[in-house]
Amino acid sequence: MIKSNVLRMLEERRGTAISGEAMAQALGVSRAAVCKAVASLRAEGHLVGSAPRRGYLLECESDVLTEEGIRSHLSEVGGVRRVVCLDTVDSTNTHAKRLALAGAESGTLIAANQQTAGRGRRGRSFLSPAGTGLYMTLLLRPSSSMERFQMITVAAGAAVCLAVEELTPLRPMVKWVNDVYLRGRDGVERKVCGILSEAVSDVESGTVENVAVGIGLNVTTQDFGPDLNDRAGSIFPEGVSRNQLAARIAERLMDFSARLEDPALLRAYRERSLLLGRRVRWMQDGRCCLGHAVDVDELGGLVVEDEDGARRSLRSGEVYEVRPFDGAQPSC
Repeated sequence: MIKSNVLRMLEERRGTAISGEAMAQALGVSRAAVCKAVASLRAEGHLVGSAPRRGYLLECESDVLTEEGIRSHLSEVGGVRRVVCLDTVDSTNTHAKRLALAGAESGTLIAANQQTAGRGRRGRSFLSPAGTGLYMTLLLRPSSSMERFQMITVAAGAAVCLAVEELTPLRPMVKWVNDVYLRGRDGVERKVCGILSEAVSDVESGTVENVAVGIGLNVTTQDFGPDLNDRAGSIFPEGVSRNQLAARIAERLMDFSARLEDPALLRAYRERSLLLGRRVRWMQDGRCCLGHAVDVDELGGLVVEDEDGARRSLRSGEVYEVRPFDGAQPSC
């Protein structure tokens, strides 16, 4: 308990020294107990420095994912009710669904340092190495219809982008509907984040009972394997911890999920769309179609215009794949 409280105080003042005496007085313990707690934190990998006559400080480069670290960056009105932080888990989405069955409340955040069975859409695996990514799931119990379910993924994409923009000088973009991309210094757009929203619905009422919104963000990952190194990337934030990112993303998503019909959500998403205004190709009913992405509709569908000028809205459950392309006209 003392160690957790010391970590919380250091996280709240990250980069700024606080004396051992001040912490001891605030916690009602001895300075020796604070010193022992600091030694334990260092053994766990936290970069706790010592400043002569000033005390201890948590280095800005320290990036150990913890419940205390996440909580230190949450606001009292942000809506996140519970934080579960795990070193290793099969999948944060799977764990969230287990908690949902046990009655976990909306606003439960599960974060992990590593996933052994991370999942993406359509049964794909999601690379989740230890210590370099943020793997998190926010459990929601929204009062929305299944018709509007896709807007929750839209909200998650906007939340990730806005949180990264708030904490870094980066400008990520969303490839409809569940991938976040970042343009590197070489001009190449690479995937840095994947989103997987899984819902339990009430068939009779047509409403969503709960949603596990999984977010996998590559923070400092460098080796994705030969098949992905050219297509995947990381954000490499300077002075930003995974704890900060988890807290900001979760609070942004809690806010958006409470107002899925707010035009501000779609506006934020459209402004960060990787596809709008580009030529795209998409797979529909087993055939390749070519056209332009022109809008995102009020239900989160991608509005495309084909080569004959006809428009339609694509739904993620109906469309196998949407890809942007530039340059010469491609063949499917």
